Amino acid sequence: MNRVSKFILIVAGFALAGVALAGIVVFLSCAKKEATHKETLVARVKDRTISVNEFIRRAEYTIRPAYCRGDNYIHRKIVLNSLIAEKLMALEAGENNELTNNHEFQQYLLGRKEQAMRQWLFYEVGIRPVKLDTAEIRRLYSVAGRVYRVSFLNCPDHETAHDIYRKLTVGKISFEQMARELSAKKNVPQKEIKFDAPEPDVVHQALYEPSIKKGQLIGPLEVAPDSYVILRVDGWRSYPALTDQQQADRLKQVKDKLTERQAIARYEKFIGQLMGDKKLQFNPEIFKRLVNILGPEYFKTEKEKKEMFNKKFWNKDNEMMVRKNGPEQLGEMAGQTFFTVDGQAWTVERFMYHLQRHPLVFRRKKFPQNQFARHFRQAVADMIRDYYLTRVAYERGYDKIPEVQRYEQMWKDNLLALYHKKQYLDRHVIKGKKGMAIIKEVLDPYVAQLRQKYQDQIEINTDAFEKIKLTRIDMFAIQPNQAFPVVVPSFPQLTTHNMLDYGRKMDYPESGKDL
Repeated sequence: MNRVSKFILIVAGFALAGVALAGIVVFLSCAKKEATHKETLVARVKDRTISVNEFIRRAEYTIRPAYCRGDNYIHRKIVLNSLIAEKLMALEAGENNELTNNHEFQQYLLGRKEQAMRQWLFYEVGIRPVKLDTAEIRRLYSVAGRVYRVSFLNCPDHETAHDIYRKLTVGKISFEQMARELSAKKNVPQKEIKFDAPEPDVVHQALYEPSIKKGQLIGPLEVAPDSYVILRVDGWRSYPALTDQQQADRLKQVKDKLTERQAIARYEKFIGQLMGDKKLQFNPEIFKRLVNILGPEYFKTEKEKKEMFNKKFWNKDNEMMVRKNGPEQLGEMAGQTFFTVDGQAWTVERFMYHLQRHPLVFRRKKFPQNQFARHFRQAVADMIRDYYLTRVAYERGYDKIPEVQRYEQMWKDNLLALYHKKQYLDRHVIKGKKGMAIIKEVLDPYVAQLRQKYQDQIEINTDAFEKIKLTRIDMFAIQPNQAFPVVVPSFPQLTTHNMLDYGRKMDYPESGKDL
């Protein structure tokens, strides 16, 4: 057995856990261009900054309220004023308050920053070195216009999947008969698959080949941990790219897909080399006790989870966030070893402490309760993988990267602003007022006071602002399989002010100016 596979087998698989291009662009956006040029700022509020990329993400990666949901100039000014208002409220909250002194809040921000550092590591190790082959681009481009019709069989495990595939290929049973055996449904499951559909990449790689023939069996393909599929190609329609824009869009899709495949392959190799000699061993007794304690937390009803989220508002984006003040049983075994890795012992206390900055990520979101132990083991293993990746990121100084620091500051300012907003509203009578009434009658006047207070410390890059374009499409962006999946904070509903009649124009003579 080679050194790379040794660790993987011990922990039942260290999956890459969703580190795809869609994840890295969350805070890097135009990462390749920004590798050589600094981000352009659209505003500065004292020592806080808002970049053009952050402006776009805050407006388009979450749902904007109706009063600024459009793509017109007035609505864009409301968006900018809202983001500036958030910074002003964060400044008013200050750096020494109940929230900033809260250990859990500090760990949450640290976890956010470290996730961004790992994404930057993925960019540097996986994406940046990619060099695409022209022949490969042409090959994939030639079939990227296909929309496949496929029948499929879902198989529960590796052994069953291969047994079914063998029976199908030797003609012992028809595809239709097997479908009826696997499911009570009369019809064979079918679907259409487009090139840009969010299917597992293993499906895309298998289908989008010039050699594919009608009636061909494909598989078994592992589309998720312990989940396999067998496909039958029933046919396809081809849609040629006719206009210059269509051709450019398709070429970009092809290049992005090939870049993602190469990047993930490089990163998986890097992870294998990093983790290859590390051995993870669980304490069986403690593992079993933790499964019995934490399992019920995972299987809480949606209503129970929602109530937990409301109590811990800044962690509402994760399905399972175990708290330091959890069940008393955890305290009783806090000092006992949960597992050892690379010769280091992790106590239950250390594990629970680390969960505050890296919540567990389960590779499958739904599974029977009797399978919790297996999925819990995988989630812990993935957390440890990220622990070592984060160490590498620190060694490379990625915590000092301006984009990483701005990403952390964005979340900090958002939460400080929410905290200060609540404090302010609690001090003012808002009985009977709801929604827009609170914003217009209470918050708008207050934000106007703050703009006046910080008048000399607000700068706006009007040249950059004038060039920004927004869409009118409602979108809520998440990063699957990340410790913190929500991409950007919720839109700050703090003001409806639609004029840029304050501050001063930012002196921003060159696009590459050091921030």
